[in-house]
Amino acid sequence: MVYRYTVSLTPATTRDSVYSEFVLDLPPAWQAQAPEADNAVAFHQPAADAALVVSVDFIASGADDLQALGEQVIAQRLAALAQATPGDWQTLQQQVRPHRSDAGLELSFAAELPGQQVALYLGYATPRKLLHFLMICGPDRAAALALFNATVPHFKPRLP
Repeated sequence: MVYRYTVSLTPATTRDSVYSEFVLDLPPAWQAQAPEADNAVAFHQPAADAALVVSVDFIASGADDLQALGEQVIAQRLAALAQATPGDWQTLQQQVRPHRSDAGLELSFAAELPGQQVALYLGYATPRKLLHFLMICGPDRAAALALFNATVPHFKPRLP
């Protein structure tokens, strides 16, 4: 697979990132970081001490399997959080629901490691891919939610 990710080198007020499966248009406060995987892009916002990772996994699944797959993806993502940062992670919310376009499912969760981190996740499951948008923030729930809600509109997934 060829993954395409481009960043304009000309100064601008926003950073436009075009990837074959999504468009991400972040304010300059988000600094690009080296991703840990070929199928991901990563950013850090120093002022908020927040990290953002967007990744995609291509799959071959029937539409009938999507609900179970969505639930499995959330469970795996929560387990990965606990493995990456050991502690008593608490799941505050999790949901798998049809996407408004009927192109697949929308997945989400909020979890926290009390006093340390808040993790907010938005994902999409379609018969051909899993798209992940994960933000890790400091311990302030309200600040984390405000940053997540301000950032999500800059993320435009391409479905299916």
